[in-house]
Amino acid sequence: PMQRQPSLFGDEPDVRPKWLNSLVTSHRGSLAEVRQHIPCFERRAFALAGVGSQPSGPNARLDAVVRLPFGQDLNAVPVGVVSKEYALVPHTEVIDVATKALEAEEVVPSGVRADLRITEYGERMALSLYLSEEHQFDPGDGNPMALRLECYNSVDGSSRLQILMTWDRLVCGNGLIVGTTSGFRRRHVGGLGLGDIADVLRA
Repeated sequence: PMQRQPSLFGDEPDVRPKWLNSLVTSHRGSLAEVRQHIPCFERRAFALAGVGSQPSGPNARLDAVVRLPFGQDLNAVPVGVVSKEYALVPHTEVIDVATKALEAEEVVPSGVRADLRITEYGERMALSLYLSEEHQFDPGDGNPMALRLECYNSVDGSSRLQILMTWDRLVCGNGLIVGTTSGFRRRHVGGLGLGDIADVLRA
């Protein structure tokens, strides 16, 4: 869940959203445009850097997940510690598989609007893909329901991979939205396949 934080200075509330205490930035555009804001990650041995003559060795049961240099930040930054059994599912893989699933279901990716919310070091991502108007459903009262593919992922084990299809409907001028969902949640114990997201889209 995302939350807004009080100001450190007591004057005005800090309106920057946070997700598990990490600052969140938002990006909107095409799939290709928002993909540029997603960093790459790799797993490395979880070990101490050598300090003086004190010997150290890697932890035999744990790995570190590291964000690789990204944008103006030329540093590799550790973002989490995971077990050896943890299956790292990069955010880029999620967006690429989602793109292929859209194509498999004859949804043109260039006609999809993407909203991306990502934490400061990229450890958590929420991706909303809004299908074009031709995929909307009008229940007969002139207020269509918009179809959206939601993807939630983490690379640090803080949350499960979730893929959801939602029908969203604006029900009043104040912006109240009512939605219904279908999809799946998965622990990071295996690879993400094209069929997983395609099945959700098809259903």
